[in-house]
Amino acid sequence: MGAAASIIKLDLRGVRRDHVALATVLLSIIGVAGITVLGAFQQRLPGWPAWFPFIVAVSLVGGPAGFGFLFGLLMVEEGDTGVRDALAVTPIPPRVFLLVRTVVATVWMAVWPLASVYLMNWTWRAVDLSLAHWLALVIPLALLTPAFALLIPALAPDKVGALAVFKGLSFVTLFPLVRFFIPVDTVYRPILLASPTGWIIEAYLAFLNDIPASGLRWSLGAVVYAMTLLVIVVHRFQRKVYRTYQ
Repeated sequence: MGAAASIIKLDLRGVRRDHVALATVLLSIIGVAGITVLGAFQQRLPGWPAWFPFIVAVSLVGGPAGFGFLFGLLMVEEGDTGVRDALAVTPIPPRVFLLVRTVVATVWMAVWPLASVYLMNWTWRAVDLSLAHWLALVIPLALLTPAFALLIPALAPDKVGALAVFKGLSFVTLFPLVRFFIPVDTVYRPILLASPTGWIIEAYLAFLNDIPASGLRWSLGAVVYAMTLLVIVVHRFQRKVYRTYQ
């Protein structure tokens, strides 16, 4: 527990010091607060309630890339500033750093979407899903977040590279949102499933259309996809960043 607490404190100090990381957190909070406030005035915003399910979808699938960038940027900065070399001589094994950061990113992305969606829907009351269905959507998102967080330092040598990776991940996670605007029998619909969030969007739409069995199947597929991706990324991260297998 002492090692985990030390790592978490280190990362919290990193967020406070890094303007980009701090801006990521603040913009997320401001965005949720703004959407929640707009919901209180929805009677003066004709047509907006119909768009709220789409707004929720954007909030959900944008989370892994956004917060993955936050956690990943902290690890990139460790390499830039020499902190990682200093940590290498501490009694805390690299695998403990990896485990703690994976767990923290997963737990954060399990809690944040539930809290933000419930807060926004408190004023809009435009998406009526059970807690079980929300959890089915959030669990694969939570697993994607550490995968993206570890992928950034595994691919990017510095902050500029981290930003480039973040842009790529954002595109990959957001482009399945076009599913809201195409028919279910569109010939290129399967292409959207190349993205892990494509499965989550399908699950979300199935739950919205009151087809829970289909939604759970899509959610299970998203979990398998996210777990597979996480295992692959962890292996690359260990070889590239901590070099535990060399």
